[in-house]
Amino acid sequence: MPYSRIALILFLLYNLSAFSQSSQQLYEQAIELRESGKDPKAIKKFEEALAKAESEKNLSVQMNSHIALAELKDNVVNYKEALDHYKSFSALYKKQMSQKAEMLEDSVSGLQTQVDASNTEIAQKNSDLKKQETAIDSLTTEQLQSQLSIKDLELTNKLNALELKSAEHRRNLLLFVLALVLVGVVFVVRGYMSKRKSVRLLRQKNYEVVMAKQKSDELLLNILPESIADELKEFGRTTPNRHENATVMFTDFKGFTKYSEKNSPMELVHLVDHYFRAFDKIVAKYHIEKIKTIGDAYMCVCGIPNPTENHASNMIRAAFEFHEFVNQTAAEKQKQNLPFLDMRIGIHSGPLVAGVVGSRKFAYDVWGDTVNIAARMEQSGEPGSINVSESVYALARNDFDFVHRGEIEAKNKGRLNMYFVSAAV
Repeated sequence: MPYSRIALILFLLYNLSAFSQSSQQLYEQAIELRESGKDPKAIKKFEEALAKAESEKNLSVQMNSHIALAELKDNVVNYKEALDHYKSFSALYKKQMSQKAEMLEDSVSGLQTQVDASNTEIAQKNSDLKKQETAIDSLTTEQLQSQLSIKDLELTNKLNALELKSAEHRRNLLLFVLALVLVGVVFVVRGYMSKRKSVRLLRQKNYEVVMAKQKSDELLLNILPESIADELKEFGRTTPNRHENATVMFTDFKGFTKYSEKNSPMELVHLVDHYFRAFDKIVAKYHIEKIKTIGDAYMCVCGIPNPTENHASNMIRAAFEFHEFVNQTAAEKQKQNLPFLDMRIGIHSGPLVAGVVGSRKFAYDVWGDTVNIAARMEQSGEPGSINVSESVYALARNDFDFVHRGEIEAKNKGRLNMYFVSAAV
């Protein structure tokens, strides 16, 4: 026999065994699974009990199954399902209350029928008494009055007993209705409070998740370019990229070593922070990527991670604003008779490789001979000037005026053509 037929037969036998059980038995099995800590199996068994109870029209098992499933699914993932079970429980509860109210109305109607029957019986007896009056003419007046008094007393007692019984029934009915209303109010309030608490917790958790993600993204974007950060978040790693055309700039303060010897570390950090905060704003303006700072040196690249047109010209414009800020600071320091710093800037354009290194404390960095030549341009420059290479001159000569310095010896690079940028065209 094929395995598929065997599996089908076993499945049908399992369903027949489950179908033969009552909803109450399935519900009790689900309770045992939940008490044993087997919540997933308990959920499945409660759902079987609910389906069975619906076919049996067993309201009690349906209500108990709905409230158990709502409690088991009361979490962030199954919140909507839990809320649906709470709603189903509430609807069944209202239906049960309506049925009980109809039963109470039937009971009251039965009591009223008994009272009407008693009144009919009394009326019939009064009629019989009137008929008997004609039959006792031979009795003396005193005997007749005595008998009538006794009959009236008996009727009064019966009427009083019936009135007391009816009043007692009405009081019991009112107390029962009040008790049912009170229980219903307790269940509704409890369900509302539970729902409100769940919604509040869900909102709080969502807010915490959003805020944590926002902080994480802000921190990542503070140290990595946006495209690199997105790649790192999606794949857990990044791939180094080669860029054929990019411009690298190095800056360095003249006399920084002497300044650091004469001032405290706190004053030194404050001074560097003053300059570098301004530089950060300038490079952002020209879509330049800040790479790193080393002591008083500031390094940035234009044209990565995304290609940028006129990357050399954009870098020179940023360099002019660097010098403008440094000169303004120097003028303010001179007015206060305080020491000030001059800055050298070197720029070179060419190919390089950029990427993220390390698995902790990520750093976006660049490598290649272009970086080394840019550093040599800064070292060979002069304070207050922008010293650029032959490649930068070729890319930006239509946007700026240059002064050719000739071939100048650069450490480990031999003699290189260098230019000072004098002004924008």
